[in-house]
Amino acid sequence: MFHPGQALQSLFANGVDAEHRIIGAVGHLPVLQNISAARIAAFRQQVELVDATSQTDPAVIAAQVAALLARNPRPFAAPLAAAEDPAPANNGAAVRFVPIRPGGQRAPLVYDPKGFFVMTLDRATRQIVLRHYLPDNTPAHEMRGHTAEAMVLGLLREDLVSQMSHAGYLGGELAKAEAALRLGLEYEQDQPLRRAGG
Repeated sequence: MFHPGQALQSLFANGVDAEHRIIGAVGHLPVLQNISAARIAAFRQQVELVDATSQTDPAVIAAQVAALLARNPRPFAAPLAAAEDPAPANNGAAVRFVPIRPGGQRAPLVYDPKGFFVMTLDRATRQIVLRHYLPDNTPAHEMRGHTAEAMVLGLLREDLVSQMSHAGYLGGELAKAEAALRLGLEYEQDQPLRRAGG
C-alpha cells in the first residue's frame, strides 16, 4: 500500500515537488510533511541509496553490508546551515497539537438501542466468544474470533453498535480478551486481567 522501497528510490531519483510530494512515488500519500526543502536536499546529497530489494539471500546481503562498512566514508563535508533550513512548508507556523485529557462519561450500555454484549473465552479453540443480546435480554447473535480488531470491524459491519462510547468500550474489552488468550491470563469482562490462578 505504501511502497516504501519504491518511494525511497523515487526520492533519490526525482526529489520532491513544490508540495513536498515525492515525484514518481506510487504509494499512499508519499509526502514529506514538515521537512524543509533544504533538509530533503541535504539528505539526498549525503546518503547513498543501495538497492537490494530483489535480494533474498542473507549471505549476499551480509556481504553487501560488510563492503559498505569497509568504505568508511568521511563526515559529510557540507553540514546544513541554519540559514538553509527555513521553517517547513506549513505557512511558517510551528506544528502544535492541542492537548486534551482522557476520560469522560459513557452512557449505560442498557441505553444502546442495539443491545449489549457478553464476552468470554473458549480456551479449547483459543477464541474470543462475543454474545449479543437485545435490550430486553433476548439472545441475538454470537461472534467468535481471535483478534479484537476483526471482531470490532464485524460488529460495525453488521451495524450492531449505535454509540461511539459503546464501540470504544467493546474495543477495549476485546483487546483485553485477546491479550488474555495470547498471554495465558484470566479474563473476566469489566475486570482487570490477572494471572491464571491469581
